[in-house]
Amino acid sequence: MPAQGPLTFYTYLYHIRPILNRRKRLCHMSFDEKFAREHWKMTTAMVVSCAVVVIAAIYVFLWRVANAQAVGLVPTVLGEWTVGYCITFILHAIFWEIVLVGSWTILITIAIYPWYRKLVKKGRKKRPRRKRDNGDAFSFFIWLIWLAVVWTAGKWNLAFQSWTFNDWIYTWLYALLWGFLIVGIPGLMYLVWWISGGKKKKR
Repeated sequence: MPAQGPLTFYTYLYHIRPILNRRKRLCHMSFDEKFAREHWKMTTAMVVSCAVVVIAAIYVFLWRVANAQAVGLVPTVLGEWTVGYCITFILHAIFWEIVLVGSWTILITIAIYPWYRKLVKKGRKKRPRRKRDNGDAFSFFIWLIWLAVVWTAGKWNLAFQSWTFNDWIYTWLYALLWGFLIVGIPGLMYLVWWISGGKKKKR
């Protein structure tokens, strides 16, 4: 009988306490965090799908940039652009993005949404969402990268009227790609570590 005290403490310390701590962490997690950890395969598939959609959208946009100049829809030199050219190009780009990218993206979203909605109803509790104002900081970060791209490309002192439309598009595209690489690679590594850490703790 005297051994029951130490045995009970040992059981609590090495068996019961980790379970209680894990439940406590799960209670403090948001629904999105729980969803990512419990359905890590689906989360990985969603991340890969989003990456495919972004890459497809970029390719379609660059195709429209080249095609619009080839057929004379917009001028090649940036100094010849007008408001009419801007509106025309934006409308054409939106149309082709919807036709070539948005069409199948919407179908996939419609197919997945009912399953995701069932999980939301089961696991989500009504909690006030935390406000995240990171958009301005990321935009400023991309703008700084764009300045670096312009400087390295030798266009720092080039007048905007002498820029070509391709110069304007590709400098911003390179800035976006570098920004997503700088932010995305560490974020992806953290996501993999976080999900794998959750799987190990379950075992």
